[in-house]
Amino acid sequence: MRSQITKIVTATVLVALVLGLLGSALPAQALEKTTKANMLRASVKLSTPFDADSQSGSLCSGTMLNQQGYILSNFHCVGYVKDGQRDSTLESMGLDPGDLYNKKGLSVVAITDDPRQLPVPTYIAQVIAADAVLDVSVLKIISYYNSKQKLPATLPVVSMPLADSDTVDTLDEVFVIGYPGIAGDSVTATEGKISGFLDEDEDKQFDWFKTDVLVNQGNSGGSAVNDNGELIGIPTARLQDKSGNVIYLVRPVNLTVPIIQKALKAGGSSANVEPAATTPAAVPSGKNFGTITFGTGFDSSKGVTGAAATFASSIAEVHAGVPYDNLRNGTAWGYQWQLDGQDVTGQDNLKWTFGTNGVLDLYLKGKSGLTDGTYNLQVFLKGALAQEGQFVVGAANGVVTPQKPAANESAGVTVTGTIIAHSTQRPIQGAIIVFLYPGMTVDDFDNDDSDGKTDTVLSYGVTNSQGQFTTNTPLPRGEVYTAIVGAKGYQRIAEDDALEIAEDDPDVIELDTLELDRQ
Repeated sequence: MRSQITKIVTATVLVALVLGLLGSALPAQALEKTTKANMLRASVKLSTPFDADSQSGSLCSGTMLNQQGYILSNFHCVGYVKDGQRDSTLESMGLDPGDLYNKKGLSVVAITDDPRQLPVPTYIAQVIAADAVLDVSVLKIISYYNSKQKLPATLPVVSMPLADSDTVDTLDEVFVIGYPGIAGDSVTATEGKISGFLDEDEDKQFDWFKTDVLVNQGNSGGSAVNDNGELIGIPTARLQDKSGNVIYLVRPVNLTVPIIQKALKAGGSSANVEPAATTPAAVPSGKNFGTITFGTGFDSSKGVTGAAATFASSIAEVHAGVPYDNLRNGTAWGYQWQLDGQDVTGQDNLKWTFGTNGVLDLYLKGKSGLTDGTYNLQVFLKGALAQEGQFVVGAANGVVTPQKPAANESAGVTVTGTIIAHSTQRPIQGAIIVFLYPGMTVDDFDNDDSDGKTDTVLSYGVTNSQGQFTTNTPLPRGEVYTAIVGAKGYQRIAEDDALEIAEDDPDVIELDTLELDRQ
């Protein structure tokens, strides 16, 4: 495989960009240092007054979720949490469990640009989604702290990607980042291990990570981060027995995803905050979703009936039996049906209501029978691809995987590769990569008013459901090409002189996987 792609650091996250030079990757040490710096900068200090005239209030921490200003924190940082323990001080102020500290739910957000310096009060944020029982809140930045200037659509802040907290294991390394208020007000990071899991309500689903990392009062609402720089949870509380033994608790980030999605919808955001998948492949059978079986019918006691992988043309409907296990009601999930690599129908942002284990029946039905072709069903859990399966109706007329063309020395070089989402590591369908005529730049492309950009685009490739592409025409040898990669809802990659095709290059070049970040 030929590497034409390398990772460089932007102001917010690590983004895969087309550079075209093999030796231009950052040293591992520099990359690690930058990741750590971004972890610290994504943590913010929250100051929540009890009322407009009060000089007292709550001092906590939070984590920037995206550049549209969404912040994840604890509910007890912004309101009176429903944890069964009464607070006489808050109740003397007229507050009941579940109430916000101030009626508008406003907090001052202090940003850390330099971890060696004190955070600077910069924005005002407002609570837009919360769960006082789970002790989770999501705020959105709505204005500057000391200016009436209008906020830009994209804020100059560092955000932190979400991990899949279901993959966390005992003895995994964890960093706790926040503003504990001890030894000054600067951002503070402590390091330790995941000590275990706590199933507080005894429903066989863990509610907390136990950790040996100190979680002081000001750390509440902050960031519990894995060694990849991804958020695994919210440092929330501590338990102490009569002998003085202490264990600290972190709320797993997967439990917060439905609240985050609710906040994004309430705030009118086009962004999508998703937990990252640990691998682009499906979750192993037996963890959550098992192998999907397709058939002509479904029996609630037997599962799929008339099981097959290929069905006759114009069959009326096909059922998919999806075994599931170890699931919790209320978990975010969704599904997508595709025909020949194109989305047909599906639903996302669903809440699981089918219990802990069983077999789910998903079916596809056509008024005049199903169209011939290759069908694919994808099932998602907490925003990440969890399982998928495929069947054929009649003679499949779609090509699922692009086939590399046969060698042809006079034809030039064909480019293939895969495009995925950086945050989830899932393939992006319908993404496009274009290569411009030699000598053309990104500015030339942007200023090209011709239909289909024909004055600048020499060759292009569009990804299928697996995120794979093959350029429609070969690229002549002995030239250097500008490359542009994009997809709806994602930030564009555009780089002048990104790919050099040498005279002795093979007829087919496969690029390293390209990663796009959501807008």
